Amino acid sequence: IERKRGLLKLAKKLPVAIYSNSDTSDLLNVTYKGSVDYWTELPKVFYGSRINLNFTIPNIKSGIPLRVWDVLGSGGFLLTNYQAENPMYFKEGEDLVSFYSREDMVEKAVYFSEHEEERMRIAIHGKETVEKHHSYEVRMHQMMEVLKRFL
Repeated sequence: IERKRGLLKLAKKLPVAIYSNSDTSDLLNVTYKGSVDYWTELPKVFYGSRINLNFTIPNIKSGIPLRVWDVLGSGGFLLTNYQAENPMYFKEGEDLVSFYSREDMVEKAVYFSEHEEERMRIAIHGKETVEKHHSYEVRMHQMMEVLKRFL
């Protein structure tokens, strides 16, 4: 419900498209694009979209959703709801942009739709951060360091 409300509110100010295999007929003024293949097409959608939105479902109180990693790793600009863990891994306004309410989301989406250079700088920095600090190689090394403590 929160996602739908956010998309409907945003669609009053900007063109909004959604890629989904769910029924979106109640999302007036939101362009339905159908579903795309996760492995081959979704990274292209994230990279090619001016603004990618992430809404973490309300019952998830902590953690960073896979969508955040997918968008940033694809080189897309991410506007996401704030999660307490975001600052542990990403710099606000450098890697991604967080919103705190529907109104804040719309305001920031409008701002970044009008500020191409800033939006691209953040998208590029977010991708570089994921590649440098959050690759499988980095994670495996971190896991091995943790395991060494127990051996």
